[in-house]
Amino acid sequence: MGRIARELTVVLIALIITGILTAQADCKVNITSKQYGIYNIPTNGTAKVHFLSLNESLHRLREYLTYSVEVFKHEKGKRTIIKTEKGVYVSYSPSPREWFVGLYKTTPEHAILLTFVILSLTMALIFLTGLYWGVRAGYKGGWSDRVLSSLAPIFSGIPGWFWAILMMWLLWWNLNVSTINYMDYIKHAEGMKQLDLFTYLNALLLPIITLTVSNVVVYTFSVRNLIVKERSAEYFSIDPLKGLPDTRIMRKLLRTTLPSFLTFTSYNFLGLMSNAMAVEYLFNVPGIGYVFAKSVGMVYFSTESGAMHRYLFFSGNGIFFVTLVMGLFYFLNSAVMEVLYLKLDPRVRRDVQGQ
Repeated sequence: MGRIARELTVVLIALIITGILTAQADCKVNITSKQYGIYNIPTNGTAKVHFLSLNESLHRLREYLTYSVEVFKHEKGKRTIIKTEKGVYVSYSPSPREWFVGLYKTTPEHAILLTFVILSLTMALIFLTGLYWGVRAGYKGGWSDRVLSSLAPIFSGIPGWFWAILMMWLLWWNLNVSTINYMDYIKHAEGMKQLDLFTYLNALLLPIITLTVSNVVVYTFSVRNLIVKERSAEYFSIDPLKGLPDTRIMRKLLRTTLPSFLTFTSYNFLGLMSNAMAVEYLFNVPGIGYVFAKSVGMVYFSTESGAMHRYLFFSGNGIFFVTLVMGLFYFLNSAVMEVLYLKLDPRVRRDVQGQ
């Protein structure tokens, strides 16, 4: 279990560094707002730009962590009554959960569940397709290997958002398949009282297809390379001479290289999460990627005189919440892969038991 401990350490270090950098950015945005005002007009005084100290950054990090925990508590905000000479005023401070729901139009549980479903279904499709195609191309060669070798350099250089736009045009615009706006589709189905499991899956169809298409070829090509390397080993070259059928040899290849597949799959998960965040925003899926995209941006508004103004919105709480969830996803993925690795590779299992 040494690798699990190492992965946990990496996640904790990444969270601390991200929290400190987010705190610095949050401070910079707040200072800029004080210096220029909400209307981007310089005020009389100028705010001194400075960086937070390490203690201040760690204090802000604790605030981010507290917020990320309290968004799961079903608590009401605080109502404060202020009495002045001009009258009585009521001030309301929303709870972290109310603030989250009001800003992102979803609950934290729903956002995590959506991203988990998208990643799980996509990983399953990539894993199964990659294994079958990669083993076949690596062992038998032929047209499947030629097609895969031709597509791999092309797909490795195309970003996920390109496939999202292509799927919008091909499947939704031309074939009227699924939807490009998850939230509107779900609200319409809810209003028509047609909301069921199939409705949710159909709304997620295009994001899952987009992520699968953008990642499966590169993954399959890596599987193919592992098979080619293993097949050239001396102990495999005598199997055809023994008259063993191809299916048995392919199963043997799969069994011996599966631990390497799992290692590659674990590291491929990071790239898949990054692509999923962009795809969620493009298809208006209120998952973790949507929360991240809505945590930073320019806000435009008009005054009573009709003039247009803008200001930079930056939510350090939302960014750290996304980082925390992504870190937990990555750790869980690494832990599951490590357990499977120990179960499938007896050499590693003996080493662990020996320790």
